[in-house]
Amino acid sequence: MKTTLRLFGLILLIVSSQHTWAQGDIPLTRPIEIGTNNNLDFKSSNNSGSLLKIPSVIDKNLISKEEKKPSMMPNTNLKQAGFDLKIDTNIALSERNNSQLPAGDMYLGDFKTRDSIVGVAFRDHGEIDGDRIMILVNDEIVSYNTLLSGSYKTLQIKLKEGFNSIEFRALNQGYAGLNTAQLVALNKENEILMGNNWFLSTGSKANMMIYKEKTPDRLE
Repeated sequence: MKTTLRLFGLILLIVSSQHTWAQGDIPLTRPIEIGTNNNLDFKSSNNSGSLLKIPSVIDKNLISKEEKKPSMMPNTNLKQAGFDLKIDTNIALSERNNSQLPAGDMYLGDFKTRDSIVGVAFRDHGEIDGDRIMILVNDEIVSYNTLLSGSYKTLQIKLKEGFNSIEFRALNQGYAGLNTAQLVALNKENEILMGNNWFLSTGSKANMMIYKEKTPDRLE
């Protein structure tokens, strides 16, 4: 009986030893081999938070060194209308006080030229109070409702031979008083042909005339 028990214990010991060797023979982890040419160190980037090379919105190289100034007359050689003219502050004070300013129709003046295109620029000459005008060239409406502001708005006028009429009709009066404006006309040689102001009540108009002379090759 004892011999049988010893034999059974020996067999159990042998089986247990083989099982333990089999488990230890299976690798639980596999080491990672890094070659000498592989570098896992990331270099720091100036663009924190992103590895994409996105140009900065304030990059000086992306900003044009020469800022384009707005052109009042993009299709002609006329200069910035009224660049050297200033608003008379006394006009605004007089407008508010309504001190004996003309309120009916006005004649702004006239001139003659051989140019085929003339620029006429205008702006509110008193307080910026919401003055609006209608513009007619040779009795044809070219602008139904133009708001006068402190900046010049320019109208390019293609002239016919002979007399050309330009009319500015006051659609309203601003809260400060009359419909007021400063006007200047220029030619393509950068010469100021005329300048004037208007002071209109609602429904009144300011008119100017331009006489286009014949070009030399058409003179008789």
